[in-house]
Amino acid sequence: MRRFALLIGILLSGTVFAASEQVPADLAAISAKAGLEGPVAKWCRSEFRPGHPGAFAVAVPSNTGGGRYLVVETSGRTFPLASYSGHPYLSCYSPAEVRKLNDTIAKSDTIQGQVQPLWPTTVVCGFVENTHAVCWQYSPAKNSFVKVGEWVT
Repeated sequence: MRRFALLIGILLSGTVFAASEQVPADLAAISAKAGLEGPVAKWCRSEFRPGHPGAFAVAVPSNTGGGRYLVVETSGRTFPLASYSGHPYLSCYSPAEVRKLNDTIAKSDTIQGQVQPLWPTTVVCGFVENTHAVCWQYSPAKNSFVKVGEWVT
């Protein structure tokens, strides 16, 4: 079932997660500026907040297993999203892609949940547990990222 969810993410995502073997130079510089401890395991690049291009959603693994998802901007500012267990899966979606993903979830017999973008900005989704994905989007009113949906496979 998780593979089905991964397939949905890969098919619908304009920016799919990337592996940590070779982080882009700008991500390495931003990570150092932000003081991230440890390597970046997965990432996707987008403009999560209007006027702040070149940001990344990242998965930073822990030495004890699992890790945490963050958004890191070019200034070094970070926004925590959530902790995850197991292996990270992370993807960035446009609002149109999220609506297609939501339609796919609604039609599925094996996946329960929904995802609804609230603003015209990028949505980032990550599996926080093996079969549980959560999605976040930046809220201008709260000046932070808020949950805009989730699904369970």
